[in-house]
Amino acid sequence: MTIAFPEGESAGLRSEPSPVESGGSLTHEKRPLLKGAAHPLTASPVDLATRLPEGLTLDAAQRAAAQALDAPHRHGVYLYGPVGRGKTVLAEAYLDALPTRRRRRVHMHDFFRDLQGSLGADRIPLPQALDRLVGRTRVLLFDEFHVDDVADAVYLAATVQHVRERGILLVATSNETPAELLPGVWHERFVPTIDLIERHLDVIPIGEGADYRRTDAGRPAIGFAAGSWIVADPGEQPPPTLLAADGGIEIPVRAQDGDRIVASFDDLCRSPLGTAQYLWLAERATGLRLVDVPDLSGADREALLRFCHLVDVLHDRDVRLDVRAAAPAESMSSAAVPPRALQRTLSRLAMLARGTA
Repeated sequence: MTIAFPEGESAGLRSEPSPVESGGSLTHEKRPLLKGAAHPLTASPVDLATRLPEGLTLDAAQRAAAQALDAPHRHGVYLYGPVGRGKTVLAEAYLDALPTRRRRRVHMHDFFRDLQGSLGADRIPLPQALDRLVGRTRVLLFDEFHVDDVADAVYLAATVQHVRERGILLVATSNETPAELLPGVWHERFVPTIDLIERHLDVIPIGEGADYRRTDAGRPAIGFAAGSWIVADPGEQPPPTLLAADGGIEIPVRAQDGDRIVASFDDLCRSPLGTAQYLWLAERATGLRLVDVPDLSGADREALLRFCHLVDVLHDRDVRLDVRAAAPAESMSSAAVPPRALQRTLSRLAMLARGTA
């Protein structure tokens, strides 16, 4: 699917004095001028320093990104950088600062699940499905903007075009530059959409720096962060029972006690499950105990990909994760084919308490 914006437009900024830092807060002498009219929601500056969580101090690279966010934008921004650098925190603060209540934050997994549900179960055309999902939203935040599958690439291309045509401000966060999206044999098919993103969104980097998930020892131990990764010998587990998820798909688990679920690595990562099923579990559980996790250096590509997707969903939904594994999480770095989401997954797993049994 090839989608392109009209020619002759550019989202570049004309060179002007940049925002300056003063006294630990963000102030602005002059805001960068656009080659084209600013989106109405970005026409006036917002002071992100007043919107950040209490006690949070930005490093130099984060301050530079915050200042760039505070500039006017025609169609939106694409905020990218290494894992654990605070992209989501900055993007959500920016979202909250914009002068509208018609804003929405979505994770890529949720959005694709809902879009595919509308297309499949309701059998409506793609533009109508997008209208239903986006509704009257004026600003849309896409957290964890990435694409690994050619079908998702088609949906993503149509979505970016859709929100631009309707004047919706798009805010995206990603670990990858636009040019790094959809690597592999299908990359050339996605180049027109990459060009679309680079020409119509202001691409803002968060530079190298600390992974704050690994260094923030003072974070509250609640939700996902209350979990643990314990290296232990495998124990005996009861035979699996099947939970009936949406679409008639059955999910094997070992036990369920109210909103706490126990499942093995084979149950969730070697069964033919996807993010839709992990979302289904996360919407019904406050905690998942994942047992009999092997040394991940020997796990196959598909199982590792599913495991990364499972961690993504549980982290985003703030569901506690307790793992009993044969080796530390870092063992997956030595897999024959490490997953592309390796660093993001390890960064999130670093939030869990570590131990042995």
